Amino acid sequence: MVHVTKSNFLTQLTDFLQHLPTASFIALDEEMTGISLPGSRQQRPNKVELPGERYTRVLKGVPERYSILQVGVALFHKNPKYKDQNAVQGRDGAHSSGGSHRGLAENENNDEHAYMHREGMLNQDELEDLTEREEDQDNNGDGNNGDKAEEQSEYTSRIYNFFVFPSGKDNEREVTLSPSAVKFLLDNHMDFDKVFREGVPFTTVEHATDLKNKYFKKYSTTNTDEDGAKGEKQNGSTPQKKHRVKLTRVEDIALVARTMAGLREWIDSDNSMQTPLADGAGQAAAAAAAPINGNEANEENITGSVPNEADRQEEGTSLVLPPCNAFLRRCLYETIEDEYPGLILEKTDSYPVSIRAIRLSPAEKKHRETRKRQEAWDKLLLDIGFTTLFQAISDACNGKSFTKENTSGFLNGLCPELSTPTAHSGNGTERKIPLVIHNGLQDLMFLLTHFHNPSLPEAFEDTKKVVRGYFPIVFDTKVLGTEYSDASIKGGNTALGELFNTTCNNGESDDILSLKVPHIVNQDGRSQGQAHEAAWDAFMTGCVFNSLCNRILESKKRLNSVLTLDRLLHNSSDTLLREWIGMNKIYMHVSLFTIDLESSSGPVGLHDPLSRGLSIDTTFHVSGITTSVSTRDILQALWTGNDSEDEVIRELKYEIIWVDDTSFFVGTRMVDSISTDDFATTDLIASHARNKLYGLGNMEISSLGDYFKTKYDVDVIEKPEPVGIFGSLVSVATSPFQVLGSVLGFGKKRLPDDNSSSEGANKRRRLG
Repeated sequence: MVHVTKSNFLTQLTDFLQHLPTASFIALDEEMTGISLPGSRQQRPNKVELPGERYTRVLKGVPERYSILQVGVALFHKNPKYKDQNAVQGRDGAHSSGGSHRGLAENENNDEHAYMHREGMLNQDELEDLTEREEDQDNNGDGNNGDKAEEQSEYTSRIYNFFVFPSGKDNEREVTLSPSAVKFLLDNHMDFDKVFREGVPFTTVEHATDLKNKYFKKYSTTNTDEDGAKGEKQNGSTPQKKHRVKLTRVEDIALVARTMAGLREWIDSDNSMQTPLADGAGQAAAAAAAPINGNEANEENITGSVPNEADRQEEGTSLVLPPCNAFLRRCLYETIEDEYPGLILEKTDSYPVSIRAIRLSPAEKKHRETRKRQEAWDKLLLDIGFTTLFQAISDACNGKSFTKENTSGFLNGLCPELSTPTAHSGNGTERKIPLVIHNGLQDLMFLLTHFHNPSLPEAFEDTKKVVRGYFPIVFDTKVLGTEYSDASIKGGNTALGELFNTTCNNGESDDILSLKVPHIVNQDGRSQGQAHEAAWDAFMTGCVFNSLCNRILESKKRLNSVLTLDRLLHNSSDTLLREWIGMNKIYMHVSLFTIDLESSSGPVGLHDPLSRGLSIDTTFHVSGITTSVSTRDILQALWTGNDSEDEVIRELKYEIIWVDDTSFFVGTRMVDSISTDDFATTDLIASHARNKLYGLGNMEISSLGDYFKTKYDVDVIEKPEPVGIFGSLVSVATSPFQVLGSVLGFGKKRLPDDNSSSEGANKRRRLG
C-alpha cells in the first residue's frame, strides 16, 4: 500500500496507469467529512420509504454538502502462479471422459496469459506489461507466498491511498466538516494535517477537459522563426505588445541605457549566437549588469519531483538584468526584442522581480521548449489531480483501450486522452473492468458531486443513469453477502470487517471456501492496514468480493466445473452476472429495497426491487392491532402449527417492520433451495400469512402492492424482472397480466416517518 499526496502524485499516477488496464477488477472506498445531514440521525429510518423519496429527502444533500478526504483504490490482478485445484480436477474429468469445455485450450493451465490474449481480454501491450510484472515479482521474491500452489493467492493487489483536498483555485467547492465524522476519523487515525497540506487537488471532468484543451491550444502554435524565438514569446514569456513605452524621466532613461550597455557587453563577449559564452567572459559581462540569481537555477520543480539541473545547464547562458518596476520592465522587453530578437526573455520568480535574458543555440532552444512544455503539463496534471484517476478508472470500466504509446503520450503532454475506444466498441465485447464497492451508494454519489457536477440530478433515476455512464458494471459486496451468498454468510454479520475476517485467511485454514488473502505488491513496509482507512477498506472489499464469488461458484460446480471468477467477470453474459452475483445491484441501508442501476420501467425513481427475496404479494401491511402486541407475538402466531404444513410453509422466514404502535409490515421469504416462480406457491404463502395474522385479532391486512396502490393512487405497472440469485418471490414473470410490479414505485409522496415508542417492537427477528 502506498499513500499518495501532492509530493508523489505524478510518480504514483504513472504506476497506476501502467497497471490499471490489466486489472481483473477494481475495488474502491472513500472517507468523507460527513455522511448524514444535520438532524437526520435523530429520525428513525423508514424501511418502507421508497428509494426515490429517500434520495430526495436526505441522500442527495449529503454528497452535495460534504467532501471526500481519502479515496482508496485497490487493483486486483490475476496471479499466474495460482492454480485452482477444483478447476483443474474439473478439466481433468472432462478430458478423461472425452468431453471438453468450449473456448478452453488443452494447455490453458500452463498459459493463463495466452488464454487471456487469445480471448481478447488483453492486447499485446497489456500482455507484455503483465509478463514484466510477474518477472519482477519472481526476481524480488514473494514474501507472502510459498512454493506450493495451494499457498498462492488467486489474485495480487496494488493498493493506493489518495489524500484529496480542493486546491482553492477557480470555483472550487467549500469543505464542510461534520463534528461526529471528524471525531470518528480522528479515532481511526486520520491524518488531517496530511489531508489539508498535501491533499491531491481535483476538479470536474468537464473542467479538466477545458484545461487540457487550453494547454494543447497554447502549445500547438508552431514556431514561425527559424530560431524559435517567436514561439517562445507566443507561449507567454514576453508580454504582448500594445503601444510602445516612452520614457520621460531622466533616471529611467539612464537605467535603461546602463542595462542595455551591460547586455551588449555580455553579448559581444562571444559574437556567435549559436555558441555559449565562455564562463569567465560570461560572468564578467553579467557582473556589469547584475549578478545572476543563484537560486534561480534551483527553482522548485512544480511537479514536486527533483529539479532537473542537467536540463537547465544544457540551456546556454543567461543574464539577470537589474530589478525594476513593471513599467520599466515593459520598456526593456520592447527595446531588447527590437535589438536582439534572438534572445529569450522571461520574468524571474525571485523578489524583487527582474528580467532574465537567455541566449540559446537552436538545439538548446528546442531542448528548452520541450522542458517548459513538460513542466507546464506536469503542473496541469497536478492541478487536475485525482480527476485524471477518476477518468482513467471510468475509461477502464467502460472497456476503452489503453496502450503504452497512448499512456506515454498522455504523461508527456503529447495527447489529451488516456485511452481510445476499442475497435469493437459498442458491440458488447469490450473488456470492461468491474468496479467493486461495499455498501457504496454514498461512495458513488460522492464521486459524482466531486468529478461530474457538484449538484446531483433531481430525479434518482437520472443519478443512476449518470453512475452507469461512468461505471457500467458495479458489484456491491453488501448485496452479495445479504442476497446472493450461502446461508452461513446471510445469517452472519455482513459488515465489511466481519465479512473479511469470516471469508479470508492467511493460508492457514483448511476450509476450501476460505480465501487466501492476496499479496500486496506495492506494500510500503507496514504489515497491515487498518479499518476505516480508505485503501485498506478497498483492499478488504476486493478480498471479500473474491471470496464470496468463489463460494457461489463452488455451489455452481454442477452447472460449470471449470468457471473461474476471472472468466465469470470477463467472459460471461450480463444475465449470468446479474443472476449469480448481483451485477449493478446496490445496497440501501435500512430499507426494504435494493437499488438496481439497470432499472428502466415504472415511475421515474421508484422502481427498484424489494431486497433479500421479499415479494410484493407476500409482504403485508397490517393495521389496527392493539398496542400490547409485540414482535414476539407476531412471530409466534406465524410459526405456530407450521410443522404439519407444506415444505414451502415450513421453510418460510419472516421480517417484521413497525410503522407505529398499531401498524407494521410483515415480509415472508423462502430459503434459496426452494423455487417459487409460480403463482400457486405465492398464493399459498399469501393465504398462510393472512390466516395466521388474523389470529392476532381484528385488524386490516393488505398486500404491499395494494398498500402502495392505495397510498399513491397510481395504476400498477408491469415489473421488469425477478431479483436475486434464485429470483424474487414476485411471481409476475409467469403471468403477463400480473400487476405486482407496483412494488417498484408510485408517485413521489413521502411515507410517514416512523415514530414508534415501543422498544420491543423495533426489533427485527428472523428464523434460521
